[in-house]
Amino acid sequence: MYLGELHNIDGNIMVYLPSAPVRQKWYPLSKFNNIIVVDKLESRIVEVELIPNQGELDEQPEYTARIVSQLNLN
Repeated sequence: MYLGELHNIDGNIMVYLPSAPVRQKWYPLSKFNNIIVVDKLESRIVEVELIPNQGELDEQPEYTARIVSQLNLN
């Protein structure tokens, strides 16, 4: 699990994970999270898990982020 911050980039919700163990630091949010969860979030800081994209056959697969929990840092 990784801590990240949600960002809206040109209408796409992306998660920035500075502590991710791979080079990729920006991750698209899973479609399920994008539709159901994002509208209900009160904080931009979230805990996510990374899911490899199914269609990637490269040596370094790309990942999608799935929100596990929301953190209220007040």
